[in-house]
Amino acid sequence: MTLSADLAPIWLGEPAQPSLESQLEWLYQREPFFRLQYGQVGTLLPEWAEQHLESTIMAFSQDVETRQAVGASLWLKSFTAHLFSGLAALRLKFNRVLMPTLEQISLDVAENGKLKRVGIDQDVTFYCLADDPFARAPQAKVVESEQALDRVLSDFVIEVGQYLADKFKRQKVNTPQYWGAIGYALGLVFQKLTQHGCDKALIERLTPKADAWLASLLPRYAELNSVKAATQDNMSINYIRRETCCLKYKLDGKKNCATCQQREPEAQLALYQSKVPV
Repeated sequence: MTLSADLAPIWLGEPAQPSLESQLEWLYQREPFFRLQYGQVGTLLPEWAEQHLESTIMAFSQDVETRQAVGASLWLKSFTAHLFSGLAALRLKFNRVLMPTLEQISLDVAENGKLKRVGIDQDVTFYCLADDPFARAPQAKVVESEQALDRVLSDFVIEVGQYLADKFKRQKVNTPQYWGAIGYALGLVFQKLTQHGCDKALIERLTPKADAWLASLLPRYAELNSVKAATQDNMSINYIRRETCCLKYKLDGKKNCATCQQREPEAQLALYQSKVPV
C-alpha cells in the first residue's frame, strides 16, 4: 500500500468539489492547523523577504518581548507551519503537489509582526496523478506515481528553503535550526492526524513509512526530525522527535515544547504516552 492509502482510514471523506479551493478548505475543517489559504492574501513573498523581513522579525520580537534570535526562530516556526504543513497535507490526502513560483506565495502580516495568513495564487501549477479529476486542467501536470509527487514536493520545499536560508541566517537562525523547522512542519501532518488516537496496528504499519517519507523530502537534513509512535493498550498516536530547538522555552512563562530535543527520548515517549486517548 502507498502512504496515502495507509492514511486514508484516518481522514475519511471528501470535499463536495475536487477544486483546490475546496480541498484546502476541507483540510482546514478537518484540522484547523492546516491553514494554507487559496488566493493571494497580502504581500508577495519576494517583496516581503527583500523589504520587510527584518522589520517583521523586529516587530514580532518586541511584541513577544524577546531577543532577535528567539523571535526569528518562533516566527519561522509559524511560517513553515502555514506553508509546508498545508502542502504536505494536500499531497497526502489528495495526491496534489503545488508548484507555485515565489511570486505566487503571499503573506498577511500584522503590525506587531505576527503572521496571520499565507496564501497561494489561484492559477498555481500543480502536479497530480492520472486519476485526478482535474488532470486535464491547464495548470495540471500529470506524473506516474506518488514517488514522483514526492520528488516534486521535495524540489519545491528545497527551493523555497534555499531562497530564505541566508535571510534567516542574518536574523541569527542557524542552519540546523532553520532546516529543522521546515522538516518539523512537514512531519507535523502525522502528529496532527493521529492525535485523537488510532488503532495500534495501523500506527505500527504507518510509522516507518511516515518516517521514511519525511526523510526523503529533505535528505540532507533527514536526521533533524523523526516520526515516532506512542501506545497505550490498543491505541496509538504519532509524534515528532526534533533534534533542534525552536527556542520557545526562552519566552517568559513557557516550557520546552513536547517535541524538543532538550527532552530525553524516554521522557518524551512517556509524555506522549500520557496523551494517547484510551
